[in-house]
This record gives sequence, structure tokens and C-alpha cells, in this order.
Amino acid sequence: MSMILQQLATPVLIEAIEKNLVEEMAWFGRALPQAELHKTPELLTFYTGAGGPNGVLYTRFASDDIRYVAARIDDVMEYFGARGVAFGWSVGPSARPAQLASLLEARGFTYSASTTGMAIDMLAMREDVPHNTELNITEIVDLEHLRILRDMEMRGFGATEAGAQQYHDVYAGAGFGNGLPWHHFIGWLGGAPVAIASLLYHAGVAGIYGVTTAPEARRQGVGAAMTLHVLRYARANGYRIAILSPTSMSEAIYRRIGFNDYCKLHHYGSPPRK
Repeated sequence: MSMILQQLATPVLIEAIEKNLVEEMAWFGRALPQAELHKTPELLTFYTGAGGPNGVLYTRFASDDIRYVAARIDDVMEYFGARGVAFGWSVGPSARPAQLASLLEARGFTYSASTTGMAIDMLAMREDVPHNTELNITEIVDLEHLRILRDMEMRGFGATEAGAQQYHDVYAGAGFGNGLPWHHFIGWLGGAPVAIASLLYHAGVAGIYGVTTAPEARRQGVGAAMTLHVLRYARANGYRIAILSPTSMSEAIYRRIGFNDYCKLHHYGSPPRK
């Protein structure tokens, strides 16, 4: 296990946030049976097939020379092009060279979205925010309950059946529970599952992922209850710093608990295939 981070100090915190966010996606290349994950000193890339996702997760080119960088970008484009798939390229705080985003755009890549990295010191989080005290939260310990998480992905996030199944398969392939990096939780109201959340220990911080609530249970403090439960769980297991990337729907809850912005990762889509 990585040395557990003890304070909200940059740039160590920013590095940990980026590593945890990258690790979530790296599991797609590591856990799916048909996938590939390739790591070199310069690049971390993953491939899952025609349906995606596929892409470059981090970049640390050995040279800032524009010709060198352009050639390496072309190598990556050739790799994914030979497989006939579109792919993304994430540009985080540690990306090298510093002008990587503009060099990608010069090669035909287009900006698609940004991920905000937020963090909190769990010893200072606000636990008195309004939340649903009737929610019963259990940790997933078997594949039967992991299928409930898959179904909640569709109900809460509006994910397609194929997309939800892919997340299920990643989590099943990665393993979860006692002694492993991944932990998953279900929130129950009246005996029915209404919310889910996931937790990933990596780079000395606890990453919160996939918090969502079924439409019929929203605006009842369920999302706040799930988030607080996962934070307390991580804290009880020795972690002090938690990180996440909010959606527009969840950002206000996280800010009330005490999360703050620390960095951004920018994502670019590959040029159209000819």
C-alpha cells in the first residue's frame, strides 16, 4: 500500500489526485479479459475494443522538442488506428511537455471535457450536513450484489446496459472487499436499493467514485448519506485524505461536506478516422 497522505499539501496532493483518477480508468485495461494496458516511462495507454473506452491516461515525454512530441503522438495514433478505434487523450497536471494540449490540437485532437479533482481532510469534514438517517448502507461482498450496482448504474446515471455491464465486469475482474483496493456500497430504503458508491484506495488517498441515487429517492439526503458513509469507512481504515471528481448534480453536496478544488484533467478526442 502507498504511504498514506496526511495533509492537503500541494504539489504532493495534486499528484495523488491525478494518480487515483488515472488508476480508476487503468482498471479497464487491467481487469477486462479482452483489454490491454501498456505502461512505459512516457505513456500509460489502455485498449478495451471497438466499444471503448480507449485512450492515453498519462503522458511524460522524455523531450519537449516539438518534432519528438509530434512523432510520439503519431505513434499513438497509429497504434489505435491499426485497431480501428477512436480514443481519448487525458492531459493532467503532470503531463509533459507543458504545451501538450496545444500540440494535440495541432495534430487534429479536439477538446471534449474536463475533470475537476477535489479533496478533503476527513478529520475536518463537516458531518452535520443534512442527510438521510434512515438509509441502510451495506458493503458489496459478492457478485450477486454487484449486479445490483450494475442495475443502479442504469437507474442513477442513465447508463446504457452495455456501459453498466462493462463497469460490472471491471469491478468483478479487479476484485473487491477486504484487503483489496476497491470497495462498493449499496444504500437501502425500505428494503429496496436506492443508491450506490465506490471507493478506491490508491496513491495514499481514498478515491470516491460512482455515487448515484435512483430518481425516486433524490432530494431526500441519500447522496449525502452515502458520501458520508464512504468517507467514514475510509477514515476508519486509516486514510485521512479523500478525493473525487464531482458531477454537476453532486458538486453542491461535496462542497457542503468540505471538498475543495485542487486540479483539473483535460480530455481530448482523437481526430476522425479517414
